[in-house]
Amino acid sequence: MRNLMNYRRRELARHAGVHVRLTGYGAASDMSEHSHDYHQISFLLAGAIRERHAGREIETDLPSLCVKPAGFDHANDYGRDGAVILALNIDPDSELAAGIGETWRWQAHRPDRAVHALIDLLDDPDGDAREAVTDLLALNEIPGKSGPVPDWLVQLRARLQDPEDAVEFAEMASELGVHRVQASRAFVQHFAIPPSLYRARCRLGRALGLLRQSRQLAWVAAEAGFADQAHLCRTMKRHTGQSPSTLRRLLQAA
Repeated sequence: MRNLMNYRRRELARHAGVHVRLTGYGAASDMSEHSHDYHQISFLLAGAIRERHAGREIETDLPSLCVKPAGFDHANDYGRDGAVILALNIDPDSELAAGIGETWRWQAHRPDRAVHALIDLLDDPDGDAREAVTDLLALNEIPGKSGPVPDWLVQLRARLQDPEDAVEFAEMASELGVHRVQASRAFVQHFAIPPSLYRARCRLGRALGLLRQSRQLAWVAAEAGFADQAHLCRTMKRHTGQSPSTLRRLLQAA
């Protein structure tokens, strides 16, 4: 297996056949085809990822959960600003491996619930790991809408990605001739995430790349499009369970 070794990993917990790890991947890093001898449930907390297997490809910057069975061959590329991934590595012989199955699958997830389940696991070393893993697996999935994405929705998503575009979502929708409720509903149907949360994740992704620089957090917040440093800290903690300072230490070596 070849990889750029452009990452830094922190083990958060080891309990009942489950290893919980938080990994920060450097900007534009990649891993060539490889497999694991354990089942893996991974959560994209921030940034972007492209995963490839047998001619198929998944690329996303949305809050996502991925399940990979042991021995599954795959390759990964990470976004221009890198990525932060929470992974649960499960021993195939563990009773917690039941229900993993043999299928590679991606689905939408609610990042706040993923982080809270992890915190519960870490706060109570004698707690029920089965319950924590079950909670992570049971995160609600919002089914995507089939069919092509409307052009106006593509434009709307691009504007939400722009750190210099501070226009409110409702005004953006109005400029495109769409009611804000209709626009929000369509966004969730096609991208499985509310537009306000998507905009926050885009800002968070930019902040990941900027954290590698030895600049003040207030500067990082402003450059990434946050209102101020406190806004950056709240958003990062809510989405990843980690403070900007903790993630900076994790990412600077990546």
